[in-house]
Amino acid sequence: MSTDNRQLAPFIHTEKNAPYIYITILVSLVPCIVCGVFYYGLRALILILFSMASFVLVDSFCRRFTGRRSGGDYFDVSSLVEGLLIALMLPPDTTLITALTAVLFASIVTKQVFGGAGSNIVNPACAGRLFVELVMPAGTQGLSYGEDNSRLQLMSLIVQKKPGALPDLTQLSFTELISGNYPGMIGTACFACILAGGLFLTLKGTMRLYTPITYITTLLVLYPIASILETRTFSFDGMVVYIMSSGAFFVAVFLLGDLTTMPSRFAPGVFAGVVCAALTLITKPFLAPMVSLLAPVMAVNFLSFVLDFFSKTLSRRKIRSREVDVS
Repeated sequence: MSTDNRQLAPFIHTEKNAPYIYITILVSLVPCIVCGVFYYGLRALILILFSMASFVLVDSFCRRFTGRRSGGDYFDVSSLVEGLLIALMLPPDTTLITALTAVLFASIVTKQVFGGAGSNIVNPACAGRLFVELVMPAGTQGLSYGEDNSRLQLMSLIVQKKPGALPDLTQLSFTELISGNYPGMIGTACFACILAGGLFLTLKGTMRLYTPITYITTLLVLYPIASILETRTFSFDGMVVYIMSSGAFFVAVFLLGDLTTMPSRFAPGVFAGVVCAALTLITKPFLAPMVSLLAPVMAVNFLSFVLDFFSKTLSRRKIRSREVDVS
């Protein structure tokens, strides 16, 4: 029997509590899991389950070590979600050591240090994936394709394989882009699966749409300018391929739609989406693809509470000024 006497404030009337939100995110990611396991087989499933289980264990150990409770009578589903997101953003030939490194950094440094679930400033999965990309770049290059992509080939979970030659993504058909039938991260390639997950989150009311929509829209608007500045040419097909295959759409739905680390108000959310997209295109020619995607997300995570603070302050000032004028 629980001895936790904390209760919700009587003016809060909502069924969308933390477990509900994280469970809906888990369900929304099921299509990406199915697609990843279909293309990459047993090793992808093992990597996903390992990341989820290790995140739960590390979070549990940290809570016991610090004497901090999980905050209620429910299981902390956020650990499963964050472990799953890390796995889906990893290449299929990633070793378990690399995945564990990402989980340890995400759980201990970016989540538990700040107080656990709901208290983290930045998205733990984003931070963990970015950390291994920067610290262990060779460990995040395990993209396999064709004959090397055996569904039962498990050695890549222990020994890092060298990535094979990748096809020219600009030559992919629209069907391949939609279905994710090309080499990529485990869960970020299938556009249809990500779109289905985003629609599910929207229907359940567990994702704020203004930042993801602004992010994708800004990418579409600024990509021609960035492409011309970088290569002096612009290809509409190249822009479509980048949006659908780079992982940008996955970032928009599952990282920028986060209720904890992104701005809670419309104006700051729109601003965050614009800034994140602009930083992505600015850094794209100079940084690794995943770094140019995830580093801007971390940047706007740090800005979120500042943007919300100033937005609320300005709103209060407008209300006060109106009240003074009326009186």
